[in-house]
Amino acid sequence: MIIARIQKKNDNNVIVLLDNDQKLFLSYEVLLKNGLRKGSEISESHFDYLIKENQKYFIRQKAYTLLGKRIHSVFELRTKLRQKKYDADLIQLTIDDLLNSRYLDDMKFAEMYAEEKLRLKLWGKTKLKSELMKKGISSGIITTVLEEKFPPADEELDNASQLVKKKYSQLKNRNMEKQKLVKRLYAFLISKGYSYDISRQAIEKLFNLSLEEE
Repeated sequence: MIIARIQKKNDNNVIVLLDNDQKLFLSYEVLLKNGLRKGSEISESHFDYLIKENQKYFIRQKAYTLLGKRIHSVFELRTKLRQKKYDADLIQLTIDDLLNSRYLDDMKFAEMYAEEKLRLKLWGKTKLKSELMKKGISSGIITTVLEEKFPPADEELDNASQLVKKKYSQLKNRNMEKQKLVKRLYAFLISKGYSYDISRQAIEKLFNLSLEEE
């Protein structure tokens, strides 16, 4: 097959017209990388190779777009690319390239994710561990990140106390029996990842302060 003409499709892509009436839709990057021009000969195997390279190019561009919005775990990125119905083998090749070039790094993702959730949402350890697992982070990385980023017990209690105080302010005017109110507060703190013991201490601290204020 011989390239009869190369026609611009848009700013990023071209249409390669062949002498047997077949067409190739390629990005400029793939076109230039392979040195294609009018009169170039393309074998059947090269034709298939160019299609594969073009698919890889668009998968990579989609990956860059996603990573440009925020950092992703490997699992997250793979899931989103699969939702686009891209070839699984080409997705893996793209992910391997991104890992090698450090655009993807589950340790870095986990550290940043943990710092953000601890700072902005005051999550407890169980909640943070559970959410990192959902992101596909390995148990080894999770253990390391929790050891490095999770606050000591006194800070954890302070965080739980901040959360339960806000929740209490939302519930205290609902004419709720104290026993029911306490159960709601326990359920709330446990849903945020705090242990029963930390939850108990935070709630006791809350009610002691409330009595003092009264």
